[in-house]
Amino acid sequence: MLPDILSERLRLVAITPPLMHMDSSVLRSLLNADVPSAWPPEHWEPHVFDFMQRQYVQTPWAAGWNRYVLLRAKRPILIGTLGGFPRTESEAEIGYSMLGSWQCRGLATEGTRTLIQEILRNQRFETLTAQTLPGLIPSIRVLEKCGFHLVGPGDDEGTIRYRVSRAELPALIPQVEPCAPAQSESREHDSRRDFENRNE
Repeated sequence: MLPDILSERLRLVAITPPLMHMDSSVLRSLLNADVPSAWPPEHWEPHVFDFMQRQYVQTPWAAGWNRYVLLRAKRPILIGTLGGFPRTESEAEIGYSMLGSWQCRGLATEGTRTLIQEILRNQRFETLTAQTLPGLIPSIRVLEKCGFHLVGPGDDEGTIRYRVSRAELPALIPQVEPCAPAQSESREHDSRRDFENRNE
């Protein structure tokens, strides 16, 4: 079982094959967390699970890059997903999706920074890339706050690509240590009261 990863307000749970569910009631039980009625987030569709299943077979060492994002509260709340995959021998691509009611609170930025550090534990990767749409300003702000810069068009029509190198990241990425799920339970806290004073 892959360990959870903690940041200040989040617990990132590895999306293993047994956890690849879209059914809210099943996820609620498996994660021991509340699942909002708005679940799943945008673009969280069956083809994403197919892609992750292939990743487990082709690059099992990167399996822990795909994570459910849980708010660390007395009763954890499932609020989004993060993911990454090797794009080339030295570059990885990341993506993220948060439920609408949990956007614009700095949570996507916090989670993305945490995922970036996890990926860069593998020294072979020198650059990270991400794709978004030019009209998704909150998504662009997350990337910019993580040090990414616009480099051109993305793979799909209408998308744009951002990139950041390892050398550009040290001052931006927090120190985050993985921990076992049992440890994470004891460290959870209710952080709802902090939200109104936080930006992206």
